[in-house]
Amino acid sequence: METWATQEELGRRLGVDTQAAGELLISAGLKVGREATPDALSRGLAAPDVSPLGRPFLRWQTAEVLPLLEPLARRLQEAPAVPAARPSRTPAKRRSPATPPRATRPPATAPAAGTTFDAVIAVRAVADPDPGPTGWAYMNQRTRVTTTGAMPYATEKEGELLAVLHLLDHAPSEAHLLIRTDSEHLVKVATVWGPTWHRNGWKQRDGQRPEDLALVEPLLTTIAKRAGRARFGLADSGDEFIVAATRSALEAAHQESS
Repeated sequence: METWATQEELGRRLGVDTQAAGELLISAGLKVGREATPDALSRGLAAPDVSPLGRPFLRWQTAEVLPLLEPLARRLQEAPAVPAARPSRTPAKRRSPATPPRATRPPATAPAAGTTFDAVIAVRAVADPDPGPTGWAYMNQRTRVTTTGAMPYATEKEGELLAVLHLLDHAPSEAHLLIRTDSEHLVKVATVWGPTWHRNGWKQRDGQRPEDLALVEPLLTTIAKRAGRARFGLADSGDEFIVAATRSALEAAHQESS
């Protein structure tokens, strides 16, 4: 049976107040203002309800939402400083073929400790410079098996999208995955912006085509076709698994440029 919790109840489980719990839901791409995102609603992570006094509120699917919020809550409690933003530059129009990934192995399918997911995966991409030689990596947090790949010329945003595409293509379709990244852009593209662009005919609010659509469109298609869940959680850049994935991605970028 599914267990649902209010924002206040989530806060108690996470050791933060109700307002902080709301900020965590926003950071995780599950809430905008006072409303649940369309993605959170369509995926059954949130459900609207009304109090006995007629006030609308949201209930949250505890077993799936808590694993997305816990890393953010730890960051809030231990190191609330906001990580430095990464520079953003316009990517080149033409791309060179990517180097085939190395050490490719599917994630383990045994449930990850403390979550309802079969695997928790840390994802990172590094472009040096950005854009430039780009490496990407993802690490299974239980087995520490790491898969890497590289492109001669790309942006970090492209590297992140390609890493997740590769992960989903090689993970068992029925596996429930929690994908952790320190990239707010990746989380929002996968959970909020991308689905909105899709509904709007692959157009942004200004009517322009989204950046990196050649990667965003297949990513959303792949997520929709999977039998298992694919959830995205925002992690701190100092998280040990994000740091390890960053090192692997940087090494792949340097090997690509050498």
